[in-house]
Formats: sequence, C-alpha cells, structure tokens
Amino acid sequence: MTIELSQFDMMTMANAHLFYSVSPLNFSDNQITVPYIKQQLNAFQQWSITQFENNADIDDLVHLRSQFIDQLLERLWHYYQIPEQISSLFKKNRIALIAVGGYGRCELHPLSDIDILILSDNSLTKELEKQIGDLVRLLWDLHLDIGHSVRTLKTCLQEAKNDITIMTNLIESRLIAGSESLLKELQTQIFSDKIWPSPAFYRAKIKEQQERHQQYHSTTYNLEPDLKNSPGGLRDMQIIQWLAIRHFGGEFLQKIGHFDYLTPEEVEEFKACRKFLWRMRFALHCVINRYDNRLLFDRQLSIAKMLGYSGEGNAPVENMMHDYYRVAHNITELNQMLLQLFDESILKSYSQYKTYDIDEHFQSRDNLIDVKHNSVFTDDPVTILKLFYTLLLNPQITGLYSNTIRQLRSARRKLTYLLCEKPEARTLFMKIIKHPDAIKKAILPMHQYGILAVYIPGWQQISGMMQFDLFHAYTVDEHTIRLLLELDLLRSEDGKQKHPNSSMALAKLSKPELLIITGLFHDIGKGRHGDHSEIGAKLVESFCQLHELDAKDTDLIVWLVRYHLLMSVTAQNRDLQDPEVIREFVQLVKSKRRLQYLLCLTVADVCATNETLWNSWKQSLMRELYLTAKRSLDSGIHQIPEQRSIARQHKQQALAQLLAQNYDEQSIKHFWQSYRVDYFLRYTAEQIAWHVQLLLNHELNQTLVSINPNPYHGGTEIIIYSSDRPFLFAAACNALSMLNLSIHDALIITNKNGFALDTFIVLEPNGQVVPENRHQDIIQTLNKVLHQSVYKGVTIKPTKQRLRSFSVPTQVNFVSSINDTYMELIALDKPGLLACVGEVFAKLDLSLSSAKIATIGEHIEDLFILTDKHNKALDDNTCQKLRESIVLAIDSIN
Repeated sequence: MTIELSQFDMMTMANAHLFYSVSPLNFSDNQITVPYIKQQLNAFQQWSITQFENNADIDDLVHLRSQFIDQLLERLWHYYQIPEQISSLFKKNRIALIAVGGYGRCELHPLSDIDILILSDNSLTKELEKQIGDLVRLLWDLHLDIGHSVRTLKTCLQEAKNDITIMTNLIESRLIAGSESLLKELQTQIFSDKIWPSPAFYRAKIKEQQERHQQYHSTTYNLEPDLKNSPGGLRDMQIIQWLAIRHFGGEFLQKIGHFDYLTPEEVEEFKACRKFLWRMRFALHCVINRYDNRLLFDRQLSIAKMLGYSGEGNAPVENMMHDYYRVAHNITELNQMLLQLFDESILKSYSQYKTYDIDEHFQSRDNLIDVKHNSVFTDDPVTILKLFYTLLLNPQITGLYSNTIRQLRSARRKLTYLLCEKPEARTLFMKIIKHPDAIKKAILPMHQYGILAVYIPGWQQISGMMQFDLFHAYTVDEHTIRLLLELDLLRSEDGKQKHPNSSMALAKLSKPELLIITGLFHDIGKGRHGDHSEIGAKLVESFCQLHELDAKDTDLIVWLVRYHLLMSVTAQNRDLQDPEVIREFVQLVKSKRRLQYLLCLTVADVCATNETLWNSWKQSLMRELYLTAKRSLDSGIHQIPEQRSIARQHKQQALAQLLAQNYDEQSIKHFWQSYRVDYFLRYTAEQIAWHVQLLLNHELNQTLVSINPNPYHGGTEIIIYSSDRPFLFAAACNALSMLNLSIHDALIITNKNGFALDTFIVLEPNGQVVPENRHQDIIQTLNKVLHQSVYKGVTIKPTKQRLRSFSVPTQVNFVSSINDTYMELIALDKPGLLACVGEVFAKLDLSLSSAKIATIGEHIEDLFILTDKHNKALDDNTCQKLRESIVLAIDSIN
C-alpha cells in the first residue's frame, strides 16, 4: 500500500549513507570558542540545506543533525572535565548528560529544541554547578535552542510521576555522556508500574490528544496547519510511538509489526507519512528564522518550491497542500486504528458491552460497528453505504471498529467507479439524508473516511483544496462539512438562541434533506474555470436527476446552489434602506419557500467559513433583509413602498416616540425643517428620535460627538455633528482606524444649514461591540480631530505581515441611477484605506451620502453612494478620473 502523491516519490528519494566529514569530537581545546563553534554549526547547517535540496534522505539528515549535536555536547562535557562519578562526602555521586524528548529520539530539525537532562544521584557540588553552568552558558552563547534541566534521580522520578509531559520526555531518553548505569536506573524506574502504569499513561495521552485537537477545531483541513500539533500532524504519530514504547519498550514500529497491530503495508505507509511531514518541516525551518511549525500563507510558496513543486501562480502551493492533506488524513486513520487496538488489546480494557450480531454483514463490538467478514466491502461495495445507514439505525453505536476502518480503507482504494452509479447505493443515500441524525452520524463519518469522494461526482476535486484568502479558514471540503454541521446546530437549543429566525425557518421546511444536497454541492464547482455557482448548479442538477428527485425539488436545489451567495452579498454589500435593492432581491427569490431555504443555507455558510466571521452586525443585516423580504413576499412584490413613503413613515414613528416622552411638537418640526427627505429615508425612526434628543437643546453651530449606549444592529453607533467641510469623512476614518476600530457602515447626511450629521457603525477587531469604558476616549479623540483647523492627512500603519502574502488588484466599478452613483471598491485591506478613499472624494469635490464597508478576509468589498457638488450622479469623465485617483491612492499605501 503506498501513498498516492503526485511528487511524493521524487521528494523522498533516498541518498543512502549520508556522511558529514567534520566531527566536533575532534575540536581541540583552542577551538572551543564561540566564534569557531558557530562557524562549524553554520557550515553544517548550509551543508544540510544543500543535501536537502539535492533530495538526500530526510531520515539521514534529521539523524545526522542529532549526531552532530551529540558529538558537540560530548566534547564540551569532557572539555569542562565533568567526570562520570565524583566523590561527595565519601559517597560516589554518579552524573550523566541525557538527551530527552525529540532529541532523545535522535530527531533534530534545523530549528528544533535540543532538550537535555543533567542527572545525578545527589545534589551537585558548587564546583560541579560552576562547570555545568559554564557549559550551559556556552550553549546559549552559541544561540542553540537548549532546553535543559538539572535534577537528582529522586527529584526526576517524583516530577515524572506528577507531570505527564516530563514522563513523556523521559521515556525516549538516551545517554550522551556520563554514567550509563545512572540512565539505566532511571529507565528501569520510569518503565515500572509505580510511575505512570500503561493504563494511566494511555488515558492521559488520549485526553491530551483530544484537547490538542480542539485547539485546531478538531480538523486536519485548516488552511494554515501546524505540522506538529494539528490533527494528522507529527504529534499524532508520536503519541503512537510513546504508547508503544511505554508498553513494549524498544523500537516501536518493529514491535507493532511483531504484534500484528499494523500490516507490513501500513508500517511502510506510516514511515512514508513521517518522511513527508519531516521534509515539509525541514523546509519550513529553512525558510524561517525562529522556531515555528505553522504553514502560514506567507511561507507556503517558499516551502513548496524548496520541496520541488512547480507551476505558475499558486499551483506549487495547491499541489503541496493537496499532498499534505492526503498524508494528514492517512495519519488520522492510522492513529485512530492503533489507539483502538491499544485500548482493546494492549491495555486489556475489557468492555461492559458484549459482542452481538446486527445483521448478516455487521456486528457490535464494544458499541463500535465491526464487519463480520473482512471481504464484505470488496464483495459488494454497496455495503459501504449500508454501513453508514446501519450506524443511523443503531444509535447505541458510537463509531467504527479498527478492523472496519482497515477494510473500509482497503475497499475505498480499490474502487474504480463512483458508488452513486449503483441504484441500490442511491436508494441508501436518499434514506441516509432523510434521517434526522444524518449529518453527524453518517455524512460526517463518510467525509472522515473518504467515502464522499467515492460517492459524489466532483467531491474528489475539492478534497483538500486550498482557498487562498484570509476569509476562509478551511479547505473547500472541510468548509462544506462544517456548513452541514451548522445546519444541524440550528435544530439545537443553542442554535435557536443564536439564530432564532434561521431555526424557525428550518423547522418549517417540509424537506430539510434538500439542504443537505444543496450544502454538499454549493462549493463543488470551485477550482474549475468559470463561476463556481453556475458549475455547481449544473453538477447538482445531474445529481438530482440521477437520484430521481421530482422537478420541483430539483429546481429549488439548483436555484439555491446558483444563488447561494445572493443573501450574503445583498445584506453586507448593498443599501438595505433602498427599496430598489429589496425589490431586486425579492424578484430573484420569488417565493417564501426559497427564502426560508436560502436563509438557513446562508447563515450556515457564513458560520462555517471561519470561527470569527459571524457577529451581531452580520446577524442584524441578515435578519433585516430576511424580514423585509418576507413582508414583501407576503404583501406582494408590487406593494414595496417607495422612498418618500418610507421617509414619511420613519418621520411619523419618530414623532410619536418623542411626543410620548413629552417633547414639544413645534420644536421637533422646526428642527426637522433643515433636513431633506434622504435623512428620513436612511435613518430609522429610533435613530431620528435619538438625534432630536441629542441636538434639540444643543448649540446647533457647535460640534458634537456622541455614542449610542444601545448597540445598533449589533454594532456601536457613533454620531458626529459638525460643520461640513472637505476631508471630514477622511479625518473621522483616520481617527477610528488609529483607535483600532473596524468601520462596518457609514451614513453621511448634510443638512440645509451646511452641517454634517454622520454616523459610523464600528466594532472591535474581534467582532464585538465597543465596551463602554472606551467610549470617552473615542469621543475625545474624534473631538480633537474635528477641531483641527487643517486636515493633517492619513496616518499609515504598517501592513500586517499576513496581508503581505496576498495580491488583490484594486478594482473600481460604477453603477449610476437618476440621482446618485454607486461605486464598488475591491482592494487589499490596507491600514488607512478608508481615509485615503475619503481624501480622494474631498479632492474631487464629491459628496458621499453612504458607505457600506465589508472586509472579506484579506480584501475589502466596499460600496459608496456618491454625487457631484450639484447633488447629481457622476458623469463618465468624473467616474474615470475617480477610478484612476482611487487606484493610485490605494496602490501608493505601503
């Protein structure tokens, strides 16, 4: 069994018997200096990199670095004249220099920690403390990443007993210099049942792995994975090694093979997976300066090229990461199989449940489903679908037994056709998705064990597919599965509280299984030439017809896939106060049935994109669009009110609220005389009433900055009342940017007296409303800026490191209406961008009435509503000049 990797064989070509000619053991006393040893370490590093680039065997390189450090430490140990035994008050005191942890395994990558233990029988003499202190200081001066501890045997054993991490480090200990008998005594004690017996060690490491996986959202498919700690990473291989060594001792793969826990093919697969990750980690350590194991976006291209991946644009990274996800998936399966076998066979974890037959194919073993015959999947591949349907019908079963996983992996790799080509498989699939527990109990494990890739047309192409942006956190296939899990969440109590409208809409759906098919196909068109929504719509239409869905359901699914971005784009990027926007949206949706399905799909899609994307602001926009569209569909598309009707309604509602609070009607109407109809159209009745409360008794020729104590649409609402002047918008945006606030919406109104009433909706960088203890600082900062007689220009902060890896061409598009011009801006999200845009508007003497700000990962998609100085839509010449000025201004930001 081999790993199916396009460039894997080429990258792991062995260069046997690699040899480095210089040995630190031969350094003379005169050469034991920081400059000389640094020179030798750098020479070894450069030699290693050259050998790596020439495809030397990674095992040799990793072990040779460990050997080089061994020789250096042994030479220094003797240089400082540290004996194996020293006399202390008439007692012999043994001492040893011991490698532990990864270094103890003889595995050192270029930036790996070098963990050492200095062990003695008793406390060290002052003379010996000084000798060891001199040794450690020299290692620090050499800038080696030394992790050292000095312990007596008794203390070491006690700390190992109290701390599983110390215990883990010690089980792979080996001698570098000093007393071998002392190390043997340590190992004898460590492997006794007095300190972490096998069952306790096993349970502790399993818990540790579960907690570590949760830190990475329990998925292999993060776009910026950690090679060491992510699920499917090196730690998942090392935990097998630790458990086997603790139980068997000695070389773990040979022991595992001897006890038939892995087949010979699986042992080779295990080694091949390790080689692949080691090469990636070695390359990563060659392109960074400080220890790290994360494949961040700005590192991936350099690593891919170093590993020999070629192609234009992002092709090298796509191919490398595709190989990485396959390897990580294989490691996850091997990890799960072996941990189960260790639990059952090695640790004698007898279960309270008996083995019993389920049907002719499957049996229950310790509440795990097991095949009754090893050839069941190869004899009839349709049985693979029966396996997952059986899981649904037996809720007491919690997962797959290790042998079932092994047989499933084998059958999956032998398949030469898609399972959906079999009519019996299609019948089972439809039964599966109609079951209320389908997503968690069947679809999720089908994804985890690679079965969706051999059932759904096109799924193989999106498996492990990268998404090169800071918007998405997962590969395309993982995002898709998380969308389905978010749909499942809508039925729970947490989901009902978090997404009340979506939960109610889902509960009303007559066929929720249609959302499962829609979700599976919504992004399946990605990575192909063309609009992924249109491609997905065609693929899902064929899938629906193959599965004999009726025409009405097929049309709904096809429409949902084609327009799955419609609601999100409209809510975040369009002016929801514009009746024409609502009319256009409703005309596309056409029915409440579509609207309900689309709402559920959209909310799940946004929440599944990354952990931080959904916030109260997005929730409020989605709710407003859904409820407005629902009312329009109830009353009829032609009953959507016109702008003046909406403005009148807002005005009347605000007046009623104010009169109920005993405000004088004549004073209110007098105040409103200075505002045009667009003010009453764009602000809600609640906002208009709040403005009156703030300004009715305020000197109307004086500046005012205030923050609404109640969140508006889930954001913090800041109002600026000031005499209108050029650069007002730019100055406010600059100040808010320096306060580290994210602007999500801006509404710019200028009254008949030349005063601006501008509103900014802002959030903290984590998507939360601004805490009240920051309000006064924001008000003071804005007041200071507004009272400056001269605009001082944009304060540019350095571009974030993560953004420097992305290139987003600046695009400026225009749509003109009778009275104003909509400008859509797409650009890389740079510090000070909004203020720069505001400067351009001021220099061209343009009026901004509204701004909708949407940050999509590394880029922005902003909408600005503009007029010229005569309050007319912009002509073609002005649009062209504006486009050129915007592109120049943004591209000039460092």
